Amino acid sequence: MKIGSHISSETLINDVIPKLKTVEFILENKLKAAIAAHSTDAQKRARYEALQQEFELELMMIHMNLEHLLTRNAQLLKPQHGRIENTLLNLDDSEQVALTTISNLYKKVSELSMNL
Repeated sequence: MKIGSHISSETLINDVIPKLKTVEFILENKLKAAIAAHSTDAQKRARYEALQQEFELELMMIHMNLEHLLTRNAQLLKPQHGRIENTLLNLDDSEQVALTTISNLYKKVSELSMNL
């Protein structure tokens, strides 16, 4: 999914962030378990460890830019009358890349989890 220069707060909260949480869960649980389970297969273990490092670097960039987006738009994301208004949020270039990366990483990690 390609993210443009705007995203709705509803999409961010109900689609993008849950995908990020799913990615983190799979990496923290399934990938680490696969690494531990392949302690005798050096080739598979090395492959999984390389993937883990790649994904962790991407997650670091994502978290940094997502935090920037949420901080910058904190006032717009505050609940009004018990709920958050669906607002269009402006994205800078780095935030666009980070949100696109979440979607791409979600697809990669979901496919990977089926093979672990």
